[in-house]
Amino acid sequence: MKKLFFTLLVVCGFIYVSNAQLGVRAGLNFSSYSVKGGGVSLNSDSQVGFHFGLTNDFKLTDNITFRPGLLYSGKGGKLDFLGESISTKLSYLDIPLSFVYNFSGSDSGFFAEVGPYVSMLLAAKSGDEDVKDNTKSLDLGLNVGLGYDLGTFIVGANYGLGLANIAKNEDGDDSTTKNTNISVYGIYQF
Repeated sequence: MKKLFFTLLVVCGFIYVSNAQLGVRAGLNFSSYSVKGGGVSLNSDSQVGFHFGLTNDFKLTDNITFRPGLLYSGKGGKLDFLGESISTKLSYLDIPLSFVYNFSGSDSGFFAEVGPYVSMLLAAKSGDEDVKDNTKSLDLGLNVGLGYDLGTFIVGANYGLGLANIAKNEDGDDSTTKNTNISVYGIYQF
């Protein structure tokens, strides 16, 4: 809880002291996960979730903007294994740290984005079972995406590749579980 409070405080501080452009972001997630270990590799089916939160644009040059965010994000996936279907729902507090390159150099036009993200686990369920104790509280990854800036409204899509193993392994288990996520979003800037 202290980490969450500190993160919110830092983000609000950046918003207050800067002349950056604050935005509200919302969109859909198409998430899945992969499990590898013991010579077996499984990929879950995609699961639809949503995300929403705040972004803040800091213009660094005419073409480059730094866009951090603070988002609630629903992720997970559906895995069919040995005739059983297991749906896993993960709730995260995402902090994307994107660098945006605007191809036109003006306030509108096509852009590409890339940057790391840090996610803090809020809840984890597999079916009706709480699996938060079996899931690491921190996920790290890389986002890449494309979009179009209309001035006060931005539309985009990005791919989030999880780089950290999110499963807590016990007894020498060497298996890994990693998130993947495709997000489609809109940002309204004030």
